[in-house]
Amino acid sequence: MPWIRSLREAAGGPRTPGALPMLFVAAAAGIALLLMPPVLPAYSLFVLCYMLVFAIACLGFNLVFGTAGSLSLGHAAYFGAAAYGGAFLYRFSEVESLELYLAFGVICSTALAAAIGFLCVRTSRIFFAILTFAFSMVLYSVVVDGALFRLFGPLGWSLYLLGGGSMYLPRLTILGTGHGPEAFIPIFYNVIVAAFILSGVLLWRITFSPFGLALKAIRDNAERAAMIGIPVRRYRWYAFTLSGLFMGLAGALYGQLARQITVDQLHWLFSAQLILATVLGGTRQFVGPVLGAFAFVALDEYSQRWVFGRNAVMGLLIIVVVFAFPRGIAGSFAALANKLKRRFVETGLGR
Repeated sequence: MPWIRSLREAAGGPRTPGALPMLFVAAAAGIALLLMPPVLPAYSLFVLCYMLVFAIACLGFNLVFGTAGSLSLGHAAYFGAAAYGGAFLYRFSEVESLELYLAFGVICSTALAAAIGFLCVRTSRIFFAILTFAFSMVLYSVVVDGALFRLFGPLGWSLYLLGGGSMYLPRLTILGTGHGPEAFIPIFYNVIVAAFILSGVLLWRITFSPFGLALKAIRDNAERAAMIGIPVRRYRWYAFTLSGLFMGLAGALYGQLARQITVDQLHWLFSAQLILATVLGGTRQFVGPVLGAFAFVALDEYSQRWVFGRNAVMGLLIIVVVFAFPRGIAGSFAALANKLKRRFVETGLGR
């Protein structure tokens, strides 16, 4: 298609930019992450697990927000839908396989994102944000009020009365093998690392593919993108659905990590945390959401030292980080690197 060629030319050619450096960075990061279980204590390893899961969610969210330029206030719905979908599968079919639990959770979140996204992409800007918020709160209400549990009859209603909308999940089998409390987290950590690397590679390929370049064109100017032949609404729907898929993967992983699925995972405040972490890291650099997720979880852990005023401390820490990195963490480092490179060239050392 002509618009694909024009987008490739604008990006500097058909090859994905920075493919080789990105491959080395990904390989180094993967090796470093795989070496963590023997090094870190149990609680630190658990926190790192949550950082990686949250990073997957932020990467998936940024496909809609940073790449396609659409602000969603309801992405918590797909995070929670996967966790609840997998939990219902376990409760009503006695499936104890982590692989089936993850697959079913991702299917639930992807199907929900496809259905809601089909309606939401018919709007744009603030109306898109309001519509995503409204759909997410509808899902939140049917869970917190017990309407979803009633669909499963008396057993479902008894589950609701037992947990008030929350659900407990045991340690599932990994590749058909059950593991005790001490061995489970290190082994499950490797599953999370594999999911993180796979998600990162796939989203990186999507971001720098012709489809990703088309999404960036839509973000910058939807009218011009439509004029050169890009199917704006359809591509925004594809991006929304793919984002729901990765959000669902993160939600299902978190459900097994925490083993306690609550309605808070469906609330719009969790969507706000996704937005905050993504902006904190930087929406225009691919690694920005990862850095933002790690920084947000680290700040949250640090603020827990204060029993009283924890939220105030968390807010103050975020304010400090925002002033220290006005372009986001990744954006500020990229600007600093470019500045140092220019000085290096100007002094003649780069010749």
